[in-house]
Order: sequence, then structure tokens, then C-alpha cells
Amino acid sequence: MDTTSIKESLVLAGSTGFDIYERRPGKYQLIVPILHEDGDMVDIYLQDSPLGDDHVRICDFGMTLMRLSYTYDVTTDARRRIFDSILVNNGVHDDEGNLYLDMSANRLYEGILQFAGCAQKVCNMRYWSREIVRSAFYDDIKAFVTTELGLFQPVADKSPIPENPIFSVDWFLTHKDRAFYVFGVRGNDKAKNVAIALLEFQKADLPFISLIVHENMEELGRRERQYLTRNADTQYPAIGDFRDRVADDIRRFAA
Repeated sequence: MDTTSIKESLVLAGSTGFDIYERRPGKYQLIVPILHEDGDMVDIYLQDSPLGDDHVRICDFGMTLMRLSYTYDVTTDARRRIFDSILVNNGVHDDEGNLYLDMSANRLYEGILQFAGCAQKVCNMRYWSREIVRSAFYDDIKAFVTTELGLFQPVADKSPIPENPIFSVDWFLTHKDRAFYVFGVRGNDKAKNVAIALLEFQKADLPFISLIVHENMEELGRRERQYLTRNADTQYPAIGDFRDRVADDIRRFAA
């Protein structure tokens, strides 16, 4: 594969506005009139394919995921599922961050468009259907609690009242013999359920401190916010506040 044969393949396909430069031996950068929403060009490179001389590997050398990382992290199970589904639906593979597509040389133009469309979708993951992306909220809490709060011995879905297991705690933490009940709240229904559970725990005279993590506290109804404010010890208006403050709050409460 060389620049001449690549250009000939693209010309035969009727493409216009394409150009190609050899950056390193056997590795070529493709200049294409395909842009991201901010006007930057989609990063596309070509190199030999392990499938043989009649194939070309279209790839990005990690540039797409690097670009995505500036505004959006694929760090939870839900977000990874979205990312994986984009790749599968577009026939693209991921090799430790390098996205690639092996395409026969006589279908190179088609493969380039296919790959570029996939890269654009990956970079726009944060704009996907709100309900799909919002499902990552609880995964975000799980990822943070299990990786950053391990010191507090987190236990998921614990029922503090054995004879009434319907009332459970999202995450049960302990520090210096003090119990901390962490709840993630997304929407009015979850807010009501948490408020009711807190009342039951209080009636049972359980010694605990409740920590409420909101996806967006401002989106709750006035009545639901009142219920939680009346019964919760500490609330975090958004998950960023929880990440920033919870470890220090737990140590302070247990002092």
C-alpha cells in the first residue's frame, strides 16, 4: 500500500476533497472533508491490514477516545455498553483505545465513510437520549463508592431491618463504628421511597447517618424535596458534590 494506490482507489470511488500524507513508513494520515460539530476534522489514518494486501486498516491511533475524554468519561458499565454498541453497529473494533476497521481495498471509500460516522457518534455520546445516558447515574455512584470509598467497607443493597427487607440501603458504609446509609436519588419516585425508608429506620431506632446523592436536586418536586430535607442528615445536590465532599464528611461525622 502506498499513497498512489490509495489515491487511485479513492478517485475510482468518485471521492473528492481527500488527500493523504505518509507520517511514518506504512502509516498514512487521511485528510478528509468530514468534520466534528466544532469544525475539527475527524482523525483517520490508514495502514496495512493483517488480513492481507487486498485489505487496508482504517484507524485513529486513539485520537477519537482522547477527544471524547475532554468532555465525557467512559468509566461506567452503562456508558461502556453504549460505547460498545456504537462500535458493533458500525463494524468498528477497539484495540486498547485505537479504533479500527479492516476493509477491502476496493471498498476503501465506503469504509472511510463508515469509520468516520462511527467516530462522530462516539464523540457525541454525551448527546445521546437523556434517559439512556441518565442510566449511568447509579453506575457512577457504584464506581466511585467501590473504588474511592473502599476504606469505609461499602456493602451494596443492605437491609438494616432484617424482618422488613423491603427497606434497603443503596450503600452501607462504616467508619469508627458509625453507620452511614448512602442513597442515590434520581427522580421523584426514588425520593419518596428513600424518605419512607428513612422514616422506618428512624422508627426502629437505628443509629445511622444518611447521605443522599442527587442526580439533579433541582428537578425534584417541591414536596419530594421537603420530605427528604425533613428526614435526611446530609444531601449532595449532584454527584460531583458527593465525590468532592463525602470522604471528609464521613470522617467529620465519625470524629
